[in-house]
Amino acid sequence: MNIIVVGCGQLGTRLANTLCRLGHDVAVVTRKADEFSDLGDDFSGITVSGVPLDQDVLEQAGIEECDVLLAVTGNDNQNIVISQIAKEIYHVPKVITRIMDPVRETVFENFGMHTVCPTKLAATTVINTVLDEISDQMITFGVHTADFEVRSDKRWVGKMVCEIPVHEDEMIYAVIDASGALRLNLDPERVIGKNERVVFSSLVD
Repeated sequence: MNIIVVGCGQLGTRLANTLCRLGHDVAVVTRKADEFSDLGDDFSGITVSGVPLDQDVLEQAGIEECDVLLAVTGNDNQNIVISQIAKEIYHVPKVITRIMDPVRETVFENFGMHTVCPTKLAATTVINTVLDEISDQMITFGVHTADFEVRSDKRWVGKMVCEIPVHEDEMIYAVIDASGALRLNLDPERVIGKNERVVFSSLVD
């Protein structure tokens, strides 16, 4: 895919490097050219220095042929405007916007924007760590919300994932092993071990 990463801070740098390693064509846009040095020698994409709100700058980065644009600068207002330009003027198929303010994130989600709020993600992680458990919770992905519930049953020990009963409209999302690690991409024949918990998910809207 052709991907534009707008912003070259810690998040933008990590995204750009990871996406490059995965084989995607990546362009990074930032107004501070000195930030490009953080990408490292292995970065194989292109870099464009300039004001990200400038359409000429975005076109230099290839927005007209762009499949995905990630607006991840440290400025919510700038990310929102860049995302609107990408969606409404250039019709980029997928635009993801970083918004630090949880209240504003909710507002723009209701407008159909795909948003990520590091503040909310960090708060959830810290709370779960303080409570020393993964609580049942609802998580929003774009405009959809999924309900996650963690359950355990001694009768499941020794059974395969595919043998665990599920309620209507739900699925097994992951297994939390005895060390507390979350195991995704489950093999249906994976056997449930002692002290393991199962994470069930269902779409609620």
